[in-house]
Amino acid sequence: MSGSLTENNAIQAHHTLGPLLREHRLRRELAILYPTLAILGLSGTAIAAVWTAWRWLFAFNNYGAAAIWRWTTPALLTALGFASLGILGLILTWRSRGFRINLHTLGMVYRRGRYKEKLLWNQIQHVHTSAVSYGFSNIAWGAKTILKIHTSDGRQLHLTHALTDMNGLVEFIKSQVYPGLLEEYRRKYNQGDPLSFGPLILTAKGVQREDQMLQWEDLGRISLGRGMLSLETIDGQRIRIPAHRVPNVEICTQLIEHLRSRQGANHSVNTKKQL
Repeated sequence: MSGSLTENNAIQAHHTLGPLLREHRLRRELAILYPTLAILGLSGTAIAAVWTAWRWLFAFNNYGAAAIWRWTTPALLTALGFASLGILGLILTWRSRGFRINLHTLGMVYRRGRYKEKLLWNQIQHVHTSAVSYGFSNIAWGAKTILKIHTSDGRQLHLTHALTDMNGLVEFIKSQVYPGLLEEYRRKYNQGDPLSFGPLILTAKGVQREDQMLQWEDLGRISLGRGMLSLETIDGQRIRIPAHRVPNVEICTQLIEHLRSRQGANHSVNTKKQL
């Protein structure tokens, strides 16, 4: 029965989203780790519980009721520790069952257990990626990539490094979403509409943040890195904004660089400004 349902879902997705191109599942090491934690935790809990019971009886028979807690506390704490590990393993195993992302020509399907979400590429309005490094000082031994997707109808998806080939997944989604978003931004700008990127607004005059305006012809260095978007003028004026506050920050950076170079080239000629 489950095989028929899976086949029907695949056929339905094929009709609405086009052929399946790629699939990203839970990483193999995590698929092994989560059940292993549950088994070890529950097994350790059972053994620690027997140990606790034995020490309880030993203390009661040899030293009386007053010594029970002193004798059983270490074993009881061990049992609670294993129980916590087992519960964590069960929760992670339950949450990750059937976890996968299917990428199609017209959109994507997010699955986790019985939950399923379909997204068309043209429904995605904001894409944001962040990377968290693990380490101490300048020494790093690991990193976690998070992809946040916001749709035009208010839905949100958070994808993490728990999926296979997370970097490839991020690049593929951006390659499908960014061209359409960029074309929409260009159309709005050419119609004379300002482009809003959270706290930043791109206008025909320059980049505005609240009451601060950086003119296109005065704009100098533009950088995106270490979680910050930085804009500097020739005379040293600067705007620094956390990248996570700027929707589609990579597109925003590309448009600023393009408009800066275009407006700078046209500064001496009074012509209509278009992307």
